[in-house]
Amino acid sequence: MQSQQGLLMRAGLAGLVLALVTAPVQAAVSLGEVDLRYRMEWVDQDGIEDDALASTARLRVGLNTAEYQGFDAGLMFHGNRVIGERRYHDTVTPQARPVVADPADTGISQAWLRYQQGDQLQARVGRQRLVDDNARFIGNVGFRQLEQTFDAASLSLIPNPDWQLDVQYLDRAHRVFGPNHPDPLQAEADLDSWVVLAGRHFGETRIEFYVHRFKFDDRPASHENRGFRLRGPLAADLSYRLEFARQSGIEDGPLEQSQNYWRAELQQQRGSWRWFVGHERLGGDGDASFQTPLATLHAHNGWADQFLTTPPDGLRDTWLGAATSLGPWRLVGKLHDFRADSGGRDLGQELNLSLGRDVRGPWSTEVKLAWFDGEQGPVDSRKLWWTMAAGW
Repeated sequence: MQSQQGLLMRAGLAGLVLALVTAPVQAAVSLGEVDLRYRMEWVDQDGIEDDALASTARLRVGLNTAEYQGFDAGLMFHGNRVIGERRYHDTVTPQARPVVADPADTGISQAWLRYQQGDQLQARVGRQRLVDDNARFIGNVGFRQLEQTFDAASLSLIPNPDWQLDVQYLDRAHRVFGPNHPDPLQAEADLDSWVVLAGRHFGETRIEFYVHRFKFDDRPASHENRGFRLRGPLAADLSYRLEFARQSGIEDGPLEQSQNYWRAELQQQRGSWRWFVGHERLGGDGDASFQTPLATLHAHNGWADQFLTTPPDGLRDTWLGAATSLGPWRLVGKLHDFRADSGGRDLGQELNLSLGRDVRGPWSTEVKLAWFDGEQGPVDSRKLWWTMAAGW
């Protein structure tokens, strides 16, 4: 049964879209975010004879109303199209090739109404982009051509520069596989979920406490996270980040025993060079493991996307990397070592490299490489991307 909050939110969303469509006669409407991105993605995966080659172009166009007594509204359309012959498994029409999760689709990715009082208060209702912290638990999956957005109500309070309180109610997640995907579980996730975060600055050190109650009404994935994160500077341009969370099953969730999450990072900036090292642990007992189904997963555990679902034995990811600028070019390199949390089984190693630069005006380009060498787990995989993008 749909929750009362969900019914009210969807009714409000329909009214908001109508208001925005007729907005030219009611208030000034301007062009908001405009984003164009072409990408070619090549995938060579052991066990699949033919490689994948995806050539796609994504366009996002946003409209925003003028502010009136603290209120404004926004609407964003998105579309992704295949350029040339489709030679990849797009999750909609199967092919005997590796998956590239960028199907051709068109829809409305955002439609929201907002109220603001300076920097102290922001309340937003409707379909919206949500990215919490480093997107480990809630993100927009911005690497994919179709982003993840949420039918949600969100409130952010910053009474002074040292304190922050965020509260979010999530009614529905619109997934990166597109609104018209034939599998409804791929198109969206039906939620009845709450997120609460409280943060406090102590000088340059920040501590945050959070609770996520992720209730899924359409699949057995419900769970609750309780955690904290601490980050700040150390000596000689050195900074750190520490995080711990505990995940427990709720209602029909798969977790019978709670699982832990740990993350520790160090990084240092020296001139144009930045180096970093870290370790992340997602607990698992062989039957179930710590999961983050609403995260921007591509940003974590390697760009080859071999661990979008945490293995039942859990995952330990240790990484070392560096980044620098060479003239107009930006270079990033990263090495990962993956092991099972339970038993320490070797799951593989991965090399990530990226080279990018601004080209002219709003245009930028990037080449990325992910080389995964699997051991006692996922198979070997090699991925290469070339991107041209512009944003206005």
